[in-house]
Amino acid sequence: MSNDFSQFQDAFFEEAAEHLAVVEEGLLALEQHPEDLDLLNKIFRSAHSIKGTSGMFGFNAVAQFTHKMETLLDLLRNGQKAVTPVIADLLLRSTDCLKTLIDAAKTGSSVDDVTVQRLTEELAASQNASGSQSMPQGNGPSKIKPASAGPELYSYAIAWAPPDWLFQRGLDPQQIFKELADIGTLSQVTVDATKLPELATMDPEKCYLSWRMKFETAKDRQVVDAVFEFVREDSVLTITEEVQGKELEVRGEESPSFVTPDGTESKPKPLGELLVESGVVSRETLNKALSQQKRVGEILVEQHAATPQQISQALQKQQDNAAHAKKGTETASIRVDTDKIDKLINLVGELVITQSMLSDLGSRFEINQLPVLLERMAQLEGNTREIQERVMSIRMLPIGTAFSRFPRLIRDLSANAGKKIQLVLSGEETELDKTVIESIGDPLTHLVRNSADHGLEPPDERLDNNKPELGTIRLNAFHEGGNICITVEDDGRGLNRDKILAKAVKQGLIAENEKLSDDQIWPLIFKPGFSTAEKVTDVSGRGVGMDVVKRNIEGLGGTVKIKTALGKGTVFTLKLPLTLAITEGMTVRVGTETYIVPLLSILESIQPKAGAMKTVVGKGELINVRETYLPMIRMYEVFALQPEYTDPTKAILLILETEGERVAVMVDEILGQQQVVIKSMEKNFRKVDGIAGATILGDGTVGFILDIRGLLEIARRGVAA
Repeated sequence: MSNDFSQFQDAFFEEAAEHLAVVEEGLLALEQHPEDLDLLNKIFRSAHSIKGTSGMFGFNAVAQFTHKMETLLDLLRNGQKAVTPVIADLLLRSTDCLKTLIDAAKTGSSVDDVTVQRLTEELAASQNASGSQSMPQGNGPSKIKPASAGPELYSYAIAWAPPDWLFQRGLDPQQIFKELADIGTLSQVTVDATKLPELATMDPEKCYLSWRMKFETAKDRQVVDAVFEFVREDSVLTITEEVQGKELEVRGEESPSFVTPDGTESKPKPLGELLVESGVVSRETLNKALSQQKRVGEILVEQHAATPQQISQALQKQQDNAAHAKKGTETASIRVDTDKIDKLINLVGELVITQSMLSDLGSRFEINQLPVLLERMAQLEGNTREIQERVMSIRMLPIGTAFSRFPRLIRDLSANAGKKIQLVLSGEETELDKTVIESIGDPLTHLVRNSADHGLEPPDERLDNNKPELGTIRLNAFHEGGNICITVEDDGRGLNRDKILAKAVKQGLIAENEKLSDDQIWPLIFKPGFSTAEKVTDVSGRGVGMDVVKRNIEGLGGTVKIKTALGKGTVFTLKLPLTLAITEGMTVRVGTETYIVPLLSILESIQPKAGAMKTVVGKGELINVRETYLPMIRMYEVFALQPEYTDPTKAILLILETEGERVAVMVDEILGQQQVVIKSMEKNFRKVDGIAGATILGDGTVGFILDIRGLLEIARRGVAA
């Protein structure tokens, strides 16, 4: 089977990640509710899905390992074994191993074979170990017989015509036979190729074959049905249970069954029999081919319906088509609710109607029709705004996808640290841009780890402080204005002001006698290499992580704030834009140029009075804002512009904040607030210091979006962009 099916493999890896999340979340819940059979069935289905699809793509290591997990899960859901903490832990570790195997299949990297082998042996041992035995709870014709009588065997007649798209999706039909062989005995497997089209009209990416087979198994009907779960769509499938030659049940799409109630065969003879009768192949050759499940090309050559050269040409066409589909690049994808697509299509229809009305009006416009024109323009504006909102909503995903990793993280952290920790999630349905969600994973992980290791006390210390043994970490997401806020809260020790000050003095971050407010002290923990931990653990204490949090969040155009109380706990609040494609900004003018200042960075705007300015040697110009002196930046000097005002008392000063620093930026005029679409400078031109991006303004001119941190660096160097 060719491996050049990347577009389909990408879909497999996305679905596998979703199934892995279901398995992990389910196992964590199963620890708390071991009697929940619905939950066990849900976990089993996801594991079975991974096994089936990975096998069809040729990822045998993934399929084989998942099969071991699936076997244990099957024993659990049938009540033959009980869910214990040991088994739950084994399955969680196996899930981690499965993630590694899938990543290795995706990237081509190597895996730790020793770990895989050890877990495989543990899974096998757990299946054989004694456990609670009870009657199987699955539905179907299962019967319990005395041990001396052996297992109950069921005989099925199966007719299967795969869907046309089988090969297009890179699936291998032989995997079906392998799965059936794992749970029973296959016999009388015949290939029905009697209705094959002429080679000239054959599409090499379609499957034209169908199979008929006899199958015996001790498994119930549900297990047999599940084998065909991944190819049932568009398949023609008949599974007939035979008892004394009579048909009991037929499932799947309606198709002719080759087993009649009297046990005779009423359909045309299989291709193999025709080939033997016509002398094309011998009986021995046919049996050998059937046992190997030869491919359609080989069968056609043996039947003399095609030459090897013609088959080679068809296979080459298949490879060329697959290579063309791949296009040599890996693309990201996102699943979108069809309701969102339908609404967007309706809006595009409305936009077309409005455009048609405007075109008609423009062709015969007279000045007395100006009110109609304005009405049509307002309608166009409304349609455009709504389309923009709908398009942006397509990229929106619930933040619960980012939160889903933390229940497992907390479980492992609490076990390693000997602490009792509960995680409380809220606001998981809050939607956020996919790019932002992908970028906040690491910062949130650092904050949760910090809360678990530094924030929460051990159980005995909590009891001594009249607190419950069980510590709590809360993750919450909510909308605030045009932004999203995420809070990470714990009910632990809180930040220790004296320890932070002592460490900051020791590292030379502040002077020994420097007076700082709480709002100035707490951000010190975000400095690189800063840590008040008395010992280094596997989780934290090395002074890395918190600086990553601040850098990543501010890189997204967001902010981090801290609220803490000694002995009561700490709350970290992340404030982020809903999307990185559109930002809220304040439009300002400097000379004849227009700039956009990110709204999140603006604290206030002022017009200073005479005498508020000071010039300090080595520090430049300072402005007195309510008895606090802030550095002042003249934007016209930074960007070498001709301003309207050079006197600060006639101009406007914007008080901006970034990374805990405040600065006053002098502009000529504030034009207003608006949403702007961000265009990359690097992709369309080149990187420009002090500029985060650009946008097209309403009058068609280009407006530059300021990078406040870069602007400060330029001002310090005294270098114009």
